[in-house]
Amino acid sequence: MTATDERSVVAMTLAAASAIGVVTGLVVLALEHAVDDVVHELFEAPAWVPAAVVAAGALVTAAVSRSLSGGRTATTEVYVKEFHRDEPELEPRYAPGRLLAAFTTLGSGAPLGMEGPAVYSGSVAATILRRRWQSMTTETYHALLIAGAAAGIAAVFKAPAAGAIFAMEVPFRGRLSRERVLPAIFGSGTGYLTMAAVDGVKPELELPLIELTYGRALLSVVLGIAVGIGALGVIWLVNAAEESHGRWSSVVRAVVAGAGLAGLYAVGRGLTGEPIALASGNAVIDWAVEPDHTALLLVSVLLLRAIGPAVSIAGGGVGGLFIPLMAAGGVIGRLFADAMSSEELALFVTVGAGCMLGAGYAVPLTGVVFIAEYTGQPTVIVPGLLAMSVTRLIVGSRSVSPNQVP
Repeated sequence: MTATDERSVVAMTLAAASAIGVVTGLVVLALEHAVDDVVHELFEAPAWVPAAVVAAGALVTAAVSRSLSGGRTATTEVYVKEFHRDEPELEPRYAPGRLLAAFTTLGSGAPLGMEGPAVYSGSVAATILRRRWQSMTTETYHALLIAGAAAGIAAVFKAPAAGAIFAMEVPFRGRLSRERVLPAIFGSGTGYLTMAAVDGVKPELELPLIELTYGRALLSVVLGIAVGIGALGVIWLVNAAEESHGRWSSVVRAVVAGAGLAGLYAVGRGLTGEPIALASGNAVIDWAVEPDHTALLLVSVLLLRAIGPAVSIAGGGVGGLFIPLMAAGGVIGRLFADAMSSEELALFVTVGAGCMLGAGYAVPLTGVVFIAEYTGQPTVIVPGLLAMSVTRLIVGSRSVSPNQVP
């Protein structure tokens, strides 16, 4: 291939990555707004309604998955598996059913997040293009998968840098795929711009201004130890939930999981007066920086937020773990701040959230960059890097993703 031909292929790949970014951004925009509108109404209803809806939602999701998506519920894992294949096996015909199942899961208040459907949407867009671009090489296909996944993360969280890094980092357990940087950037950038053109560019999570000192940065290293220990338990719960899929029928799992989520909601409502155990977990991070929470209450919420996503996954829920992981890590950060008698709650909550995300998916760079973009506070990068290095040492090669390549 001549240099001109190579430049032509690169230009076509980047153009395709940009198109995938726009399409993915639009799909994510529509799904996110639909979910947010329904969940808002759900939490405005009488206190018993969310319990009934989340229980019914598990059954509806099981029915949708069985009838419209071939019984499949994976989202982020579809991307990870597809990345390691030479030829596409993803079936775009199941995409409407999978996204509908994501809506019934997330819209009913299940404690999972949007990044799974977002990454899946980008992967479907790349696969559809692959089936129509007959001369596309495997390397180009992988590059476009990365672009789609990056676009999904960037669009749903308004975090373009973290989206690009995550898409390259998550197929491997703890090491970055360096060969496909440009498509990741183009996909992430266009996905982000598509969402930002409609929703604006404010950070998704607004916390009090964080002040950093040497002492607080060094304390973050100790926090990394605490998050690493907590991450081991969260990863074990998620892996056990995924392994349960082959033991019982989807209906039985949905009934049990629905009842379990309703019970967790009732406990959380009784403890806090809020639907703290439901939805992705953004509200948990905001809650964690509020004053006057007792240690017992914080531990109780941590358990609710660690168990809830695993229960939803065991029941066949369709969604991601980005924000659920962050919510658990944020509560650990608050517990740590109280133990250290520190007034800088926002710093330790934020660092804890980023470390748990990085540990859960084995994506340390994503965890640090994402939390800085998500909160609009780059101050957390240095303590986040220090804490993350210790967390990764404790967690090792473990991950919530069974399909990553070490």
